[in-house]
Amino acid sequence: MGKTYSLETDLMPIMRGDVALPNPEPINRDIGAEILHYNQMRSGCSVLLPGETSKKWNVSFFLDSGQSGQLYGSGLVAWTKWDNEKRTYAATGLRFAICQHTKVDDPGANHSRGWHPGRCSKCGLDMTIDSGD
Repeated sequence: MGKTYSLETDLMPIMRGDVALPNPEPINRDIGAEILHYNQMRSGCSVLLPGETSKKWNVSFFLDSGQSGQLYGSGLVAWTKWDNEKRTYAATGLRFAICQHTKVDDPGANHSRGWHPGRCSKCGLDMTIDSGD
């Protein structure tokens, strides 16, 4: 069995702001559109951004998960900030990932039949998808 990510062990230290957000990347489109596909959300959390010494409070985490619900150790964190130009609060956020996964196919992959067994070449996370008949 490959690597798995645990909410308590791997993600909660990030969601409490105990460790800096790993591998942050900007969101290049409307944040509302970005969060529509997520089915795992945690709100009322805090986040420590790399290079900062104080936490942002009351942020929401949207967690990536696989076909069977396993956590991928990645997702999106969102919060609001004051926009002086518009004189209102605006939603903002960042993508994050404990590992920036690179999928490699496992033996027996049959893409034409929808069988896509695979794992991350960096951390070993099982990234198998069965969309077949």
